[in-house]
Amino acid sequence: MKRSITTLALFIALTLAFSSLTGCGGTQTATGNNTAKATGNTNAKPGDNTAKSTAFPPLATGLAEAEFVLLDGGKFKLSDKKGKVLLVTIWGTWCGPCIAEMPTLIEFQNQYREQGLEVIGLNIGDGAGTPEPIDKIKKFVEQKQLNYTIASSANASTNEFYKITKQQVVPQSLLVDREGHLRGVFVGGGERIYQSMKETIAKTMAE
Repeated sequence: MKRSITTLALFIALTLAFSSLTGCGGTQTATGNNTAKATGNTNAKPGDNTAKSTAFPPLATGLAEAEFVLLDGGKFKLSDKKGKVLLVTIWGTWCGPCIAEMPTLIEFQNQYREQGLEVIGLNIGDGAGTPEPIDKIKKFVEQKQLNYTIASSANASTNEFYKITKQQVVPQSLLVDREGHLRGVFVGGGERIYQSMKETIAKTMAE
């Protein structure tokens, strides 16, 4: 357990150490992203996707097992979606950088849907702990023509996200591979973020 915690902490430090970009809606300034770097198993063999996956830390249980509510009232956990590559993003309708990145998320979903990528947008509420009305979110989704999964995130689940990134801002995203391991941490917005997401997704989808 101690080794797992140390590995996860090192992974997060590596993924957040390089660029400096601003998000919105939190009490801290977002500090960039970078492509995920392996900090565990170094014995992966060519073609062995499981070995590649386990070279990365698993998604924290508190987030993997959190329950999210879809716009139609259905519920799911990220752990239910093992076998897919997940790009999980937290956002709010009031967040400019969140809105700015949506065309990129739509593009990712269109490009990789058939290969098993699922983009998931988790609405965190108004930024002060109050949920945004479902009707408002539905209208927003329709206006922006979002083609990916949208759900609401309870405050406790959002805090689990913040525990991983150590940043209380939106947007921020996590890339989770088919085995449930964390492959990328992306905080803030802007072209450098989008390019890093694109490269990390392409690499993970190809495995």
